[in-house]
Amino acid sequence: MENQPATTQKKTKMPSLTRNAMLNSTKTVMSMVFPLITFPYVSRILGAANIGKVNYAQSIVSYFALFAALGIADYAVREGSRIRDDPARLTRFARQIFTINLITSAIAYVAFVVVVFAIPSLHAYLALLVIMSLNIGFTTIGVDWLYSIYEDYLYLSVRTIAVQFVSIILMFIFVHTPSDYVIYAGITVFASSAANVWGFIHARKYSTLKPTATTDFKRHIGPLMALFTNNVAIAIYGNAGTTFVGAMLGDVQVGLYSVAMKIYMIVKRVINSVTVVSLPRLSYLAENDRHGFTSLLNRLFNTIVIVAFPATILLYTLREPIVLIISGRDYIDAVPLLGVIAFALLMATPNALLASAVLIPLRRERKVALATTLGAVVNIVLDLVLIPHFGTMAACYSILAAEFTVFSVGAACSRDVLRRLRIGAALVHAVIGCALIVGADLLMNRYVAFGNPVVDLLVRGLTYGAIYAIVLAVTKDESGRFLLNKVLRRRK
Repeated sequence: MENQPATTQKKTKMPSLTRNAMLNSTKTVMSMVFPLITFPYVSRILGAANIGKVNYAQSIVSYFALFAALGIADYAVREGSRIRDDPARLTRFARQIFTINLITSAIAYVAFVVVVFAIPSLHAYLALLVIMSLNIGFTTIGVDWLYSIYEDYLYLSVRTIAVQFVSIILMFIFVHTPSDYVIYAGITVFASSAANVWGFIHARKYSTLKPTATTDFKRHIGPLMALFTNNVAIAIYGNAGTTFVGAMLGDVQVGLYSVAMKIYMIVKRVINSVTVVSLPRLSYLAENDRHGFTSLLNRLFNTIVIVAFPATILLYTLREPIVLIISGRDYIDAVPLLGVIAFALLMATPNALLASAVLIPLRRERKVALATTLGAVVNIVLDLVLIPHFGTMAACYSILAAEFTVFSVGAACSRDVLRRLRIGAALVHAVIGCALIVGADLLMNRYVAFGNPVVDLLVRGLTYGAIYAIVLAVTKDESGRFLLNKVLRRRK
């Protein structure tokens, strides 16, 4: 006990939140870049049928993986961050969470075996299903939540990128014929799970993980089920549009809708990767420093405002060259779909911040589940009612309505916190900058024509970005200046 103060002092020294955001954004971007590199190759080698088999097996396993995960990651990060200054308490807690995760994974595997053998149509996919199911166990032992508690995003980023780089090499070495689709599935599992074995071994740096008989299950189960409900709702309304468009309008419209959604999700995930890293820090501050909690929250919301607004407008104004570059001219009809979905960013990014930075750290996970569940219900109802009459565009407007619903409920449940924030100046600066971008876009479309989509994206993108940066500089926006200083300091 005499050495406790020194241990506490060491534990509370956390890395820069800005650095964590940059690392997590890099990891997120690279996780999307690697499939873009390998997919054109494997799709030509394996063919659509074999790629479909692998994706089908992956989709089946994903349901069992969802149950195995339960909601443990967010809960473990929130509660563990509050007690990370007490190694003994944290080790006891980590062992409880690890044991619960082992139990949910075991139940998921039992259910998986029963379902696979009970449904004859799945027998033809047995090898693929077994390979893909390894992800469940590897994710459990990966204990990413432990690294998030200590905000070790450098380790998480390096290990993930390193394994994905190796997987690219393995893909080109071992996948050469259509019959290699099982090998492809194995490499896919390696890309997503090999780092988890490494993570379990390295976890001894922070805590000695092993099963325990005292899980304190009753205390943990309520929050875990609320977060699990939230994850299920996210999965439902994330896939509802694709399901209903496919069932009602056919494969071509699914392809167009999927392109627009994929582009939207890439931008959304990159922006949200900045806010996700705030959960451990805010959970710690919510327990130990309420003034620091409000101060950091204010900075995060101002940052999201000056990032989400231009991201929305840039995605809208540059929707055509983006679609052409990513998918080709055959998908030109996805351009108007992306134009509608782009505006969901204005609500989706604050939604992520409300969940990970306000409601979950303050132990209001039931409010998060309520907001997301209502969003899923709105999305499904509107899809069923509107798609038969208005086509694929209705699915895009359903996404807007769902995100607005989640935002409204989340904001209402956070109003006691939000009223203490000061984001008015950032809103004004963002609106001015975006209005000038729209004006510049109108002039560009009228007087300038680009024959090449890459040139179009670069010229207009850089021009609009410069306009927005100038607005932030002229208005002396605090968040813009903060981000610029961080970037310049790193370059030095």
